[in-house]
Amino acid sequence: MPESPIHEEPPVIQHPTSASAQHRAGGGGGGGLHGSKTNLTSSSKHGSRVNIGHAASVGGAAPPAVGEGQVPPANAIVFENTYRIKPDKKFQSEVVRRITDEILKSRLTKTKYSYDTVPELTQSISNEIMAAVKKLEYDRYKFVVDVTIGEFKGQGIRVASRAIWDTATDSYVSASFKNATLFAVAMVFGCYYE
Repeated sequence: MPESPIHEEPPVIQHPTSASAQHRAGGGGGGGLHGSKTNLTSSSKHGSRVNIGHAASVGGAAPPAVGEGQVPPANAIVFENTYRIKPDKKFQSEVVRRITDEILKSRLTKTKYSYDTVPELTQSISNEIMAAVKKLEYDRYKFVVDVTIGEFKGQGIRVASRAIWDTATDSYVSASFKNATLFAVAMVFGCYYE
């Protein structure tokens, strides 16, 4: 008979003053850490899911109430998942493209290619584009800005990139610029962070 898949129950944190709770949690003494490796909590009962009322106790016993000699948490901050899988404000490629084009034109129109200054120039243009995109306040987006500058001598160049992402929320922008001595390609990637 084939084995059924293992179904793990989420660990339930018991109040450490209960002897039976310490025994079930695998600890015999002391008020150490209880729970699984990914859900460790101190022996304090402030903020655990059991004590907030989101999970049932093991064996049907309810966790001790706050009134039994325990002090309620003062100004306790409890963070919970938002479960937002779609952004409130989606990455707008055209707006970012326009900003990127403006920055490239303003910084490179009168610039001549110089091997010595290109590394600092690419870094400063990347930082300027990043700061301008962050001002658009795309909540929960991560950005990557890549700027490539090279000497222009009539040659052709092709710049490519690959990524695995969610096409419904993530996008990119590519902008290019050239003058008599140099070319520049800037790519901005906007990835929604769930």
